[in-house]
Formats: sequence, structure tokens, C-alpha cells
Amino acid sequence: MRLLIPTTDTNGAGALMSGHFGRAPYYAVADTDTGTVVVVANPSVSHGHGECVPASGVFGDGGFDAVVCQGIGRGAIARLAQAGVPVYVHDGPDVASAIDAFRSRTLHVAGTDDGCSRSGSCGEAGHDHGHERN
Repeated sequence: MRLLIPTTDTNGAGALMSGHFGRAPYYAVADTDTGTVVVVANPSVSHGHGECVPASGVFGDGGFDAVVCQGIGRGAIARLAQAGVPVYVHDGPDVASAIDAFRSRTLHVAGTDDGCSRSGSCGEAGHDHGHERN
């Protein structure tokens, strides 16, 4: 299973998770079978709210099987669901903790009610747009 995890840095499994999926400076792709973690820059890091198409130009089809993030917009959740990609919510600090939580099956599957609204309020995710958690 390949997990796409938004990060604030390029430190592999030790990379800190970004507070928001679309505005993450980087994405880690963690392969839960092999243990490899590859981090790439987000080419869509600067975008308007609701215009998020992160990772599409980097990974194309089949680049990841699921998303693990701290916060994500409702539209992104819906688009990923339509593509058959589940989104999991994880409050942990880094990629390694996200992988561990995924493997232990303790992650919450995000529905559109878990996503950020257009008003910028992200409810349970606990972040504001443009202000990444570190």
C-alpha cells in the first residue's frame, strides 16, 4: 500500500506532517510493504481555496493508494473518494507515526464532514489556511 502524506520537509520517515493537504510544501509517498519513503515537492503549493489539485501532476494515476493527513478540504475529500482513494485523518507529528497508525488500523476515515469548509474553518483538524502546523 502506498500512502500519500503531506509534509513540511523532506526528512523521509521523520518528515513532519503538514497541517493541510493542499498547501503542504512536500508529499511523502510511503510504501507500507517495502518501508521506502520518497518525498517530492508539491507543484501546486500556491493555489486558491477550492482549486486544489495537489499531487495530480507529480504522481499521475496509480501513484498512491490512500492519503493520510491532518487536514484537508471537503472538495479534495470528495474528488479523492470519486477516484477510489480513501483519506485518513491522523494528528501525529510525522510520517513514521502516520505509517504506524495506518498499519495498526487506528486511523479515522475522513468523510466530507471532516473536511475544511470554504470559510477557512477546519473544525477538528485544528488549523487555519496559510498557517501550517509544525
